[in-house]
Amino acid sequence: MKEQLEKLLSHKKSKKYMAEKLGVSVEKVEEELKELRGESAHFIQTDLPQYIYSYTYNNDKGTLDSEIVSDFEPKNDEELAELHKVDLTKYKISSYWTKQRGDKFTSSLHCTLKKVEDYSAEDFAKFLETYIPTKAFMAPALPQKGKETVDVELSIFDFHLAKKTLEGETIEDKVKHYIGVVVDLIAKTKSSFNIGTIVFPISNDFFHSDNYQNQTTAGTPQDVLTGFDNEYEEGFALLVSVIDYLQSEAEDVEVILVQGNHDRTKSFYLAHGLEVYFSANPKVVFDRGHSVTKSTVLGATFIGFHHGNCKIDQLPLLFSTGKDSFDFGAAKYREIHTGDKHHYMAKEIMGCRIQQMPSLSGTDRWHQDNNFVHNVRAGLALIYDRKKGKIAEFESRI
Repeated sequence: MKEQLEKLLSHKKSKKYMAEKLGVSVEKVEEELKELRGESAHFIQTDLPQYIYSYTYNNDKGTLDSEIVSDFEPKNDEELAELHKVDLTKYKISSYWTKQRGDKFTSSLHCTLKKVEDYSAEDFAKFLETYIPTKAFMAPALPQKGKETVDVELSIFDFHLAKKTLEGETIEDKVKHYIGVVVDLIAKTKSSFNIGTIVFPISNDFFHSDNYQNQTTAGTPQDVLTGFDNEYEEGFALLVSVIDYLQSEAEDVEVILVQGNHDRTKSFYLAHGLEVYFSANPKVVFDRGHSVTKSTVLGATFIGFHHGNCKIDQLPLLFSTGKDSFDFGAAKYREIHTGDKHHYMAKEIMGCRIQQMPSLSGTDRWHQDNNFVHNVRAGLALIYDRKKGKIAEFESRI
């Protein structure tokens, strides 16, 4: 009878209907149900007596459906999630209903995976409270004695972490490239100089996409290696490791957010998260305002930053007349650093040098189709004397 009763349960019929089908009394059906449910209770690990009817994942649609009978009525999303074993950090409860049947309550949930717009500031704050990044091992260069102290800009623009390249690189490969270039550039610098301030521009298309749909900020679809969430977490962990390493090799580190056209929104969240993470470290400071133009001053040199997705010949006028105009005018030397185009270029306009930085990024399908290929993949360390301006430049290629 138990096997027959289990089949009838799956059709969600009344006890009277089941009794008629089985040729027994309603009381007999109730007795058998109690025994059956007692045998089924092990499917849910909880102190509350309850019985699972169904529990279904659909990975393609990102949905979870569950129906459970319990001895109590859940009153809110938290109680429903605990009863149905739903992780509210990954899923949101889209719809639910509860019904009372005798002294039991049946609750049914339909859950969907959270999208970017479903995460709140509180969710992100909770994530940071318990977040422990996987730090990559980077052995610090040996300290130098009797060397001139200089300031350094560490330039690794247009990384495009999750971009699917024709070279077939994985996320892990790209992380190793990034760390290897950072360590090489610092070692080359410390072979000749002691380091005062390290200026470390971040973003500049550090991420390849900006949203859940794997699109750029403007909505252009991208070929990606992984989803938006994993790219963010891998990128966050990478920059935590790199900034921690840089602050151990310098007197202080200035992290500057230069938002790109691929990741303008996600990079702002990245900079905010990093600032919170390093808030107790006085050696690390951030400039992460929403403006697409940023600047810093290293001794006698003004350096302006823009992603470069514009007419770059207009940038000297923009910096000389905008919010950075005082520093621009007071400096002896003036430079503007951009990215975006993935290849090295330098030009001078009325004494203001514009330097377009190379990229570590490989070639994807779109670049190959449009003949944007064979760029030298590299990062730069720009060396500044506090009185004489830029005196050296180191390059690390992959």
